[in-house]
Amino acid sequence: MKRKMKIDKRILLILATLAVVTLLATFWATSEPIGSPPERQVWERWNLSNKQRQEIEQLIRDMRANRASWEEIVAAVNAKLNEWNIQQPPRGDIELYYTVQTVISTINATLLVFLLITYVDMYMRTKSEFTIGLVIFSMVLLFYALASNPLVHWIFGFRAFGLGPFAMLPDLFTCVALIVLLYLTVKY
Repeated sequence: MKRKMKIDKRILLILATLAVVTLLATFWATSEPIGSPPERQVWERWNLSNKQRQEIEQLIRDMRANRASWEEIVAAVNAKLNEWNIQQPPRGDIELYYTVQTVISTINATLLVFLLITYVDMYMRTKSEFTIGLVIFSMVLLFYALASNPLVHWIFGFRAFGLGPFAMLPDLFTCVALIVLLYLTVKY
């Protein structure tokens, strides 16, 4: 009976942590702070010449220096694009995929931390070679989750460019596998 209550508390702790991590990752991935880097808008989708790109970058720098609002900067850039008769590419598809990938890979990393802690605890109690394999497995998947997370890319100064839905599918499959693995680990 005590073991059942302990497992229920662990499951609640895991679910609460996952909810918080999901909310934080979603908030970070969807925030568009004033002065966000032009890479966020993926310049390659605009088919601008180098001269046009430099002119827009200078316009943005000047407006930031004059403390223009994000809306004013967007309006000025749109006016410049209209002046050049450049159609804007559809908005949101790449940003949506990276938002979803950020959330899923952050959830994966969180699940892997719980698995790693559980497996290290199991090893400390049993000294089983099998649990060493599980610890190594969890660590490798944790490295994968961290390396595939756009938040980590951003922290190290890299900007990713879109692969469409294929940017997030591997993380989605990994997430499902980790949920099953965590469920089995907590249950038994």
